[in-house]
Amino acid sequence: MNAHLRRDATLMALAILPAAGNAQWLDYAQADISSSATTIVLVGAVGTGDDASPAPIISASYTRWSSGEAGGAGFVYRWALPLQTQHWLLGAGVGVNANRSWAPADEQRDSALALWLQSEWFGAAPGGSYYALAKASSYRETWLATAQFSPTDLPVSAEWTRYHEHGYQATSIGVRVATGVARWFVRLGVTSGNGETSPYIGVVYNGF
Repeated sequence: MNAHLRRDATLMALAILPAAGNAQWLDYAQADISSSATTIVLVGAVGTGDDASPAPIISASYTRWSSGEAGGAGFVYRWALPLQTQHWLLGAGVGVNANRSWAPADEQRDSALALWLQSEWFGAAPGGSYYALAKASSYRETWLATAQFSPTDLPVSAEWTRYHEHGYQATSIGVRVATGVARWFVRLGVTSGNGETSPYIGVVYNGF
């Protein structure tokens, strides 16, 4: 990522994330910056919900790298499956996605409506708690799987993510560290994709 892209991405993250804590409609915000790309994710619940009837969610994401950018937004309705000690949520919805490349040898632009499916699992685990998410989109054969484990009484969580789309796949491993400010975390780790490995740093606001 060149200096101008890194500067623009950093300014964008600094402008968006501080507002997350005060936004009535925003429940989750994440910004990651690395030498290869910058990603921002925003999620908000629609209305109120509970364990038996989780609220639908709207989400938006944007990624920019040295030779292109991609984004998406959508709405997902969720259902809770009855489990005694764990939580399992299923979701289905629709979204719109777009991708643009300005590489000299691969200039392209495409966008499309897409069907989204997702599944969430969370609850107590030996020594702590866990959260896992799997989601898929009909756009560019995209799917994402992520898992997080938070040890009891420790301010650090372990994270793993696998991302796949047509023409690109990546795996990320890292940690999420509590900042001491409620609902705010710092993410640190490495991402390996398409033969390139780079460290990343991120900031998270989690209001769920």
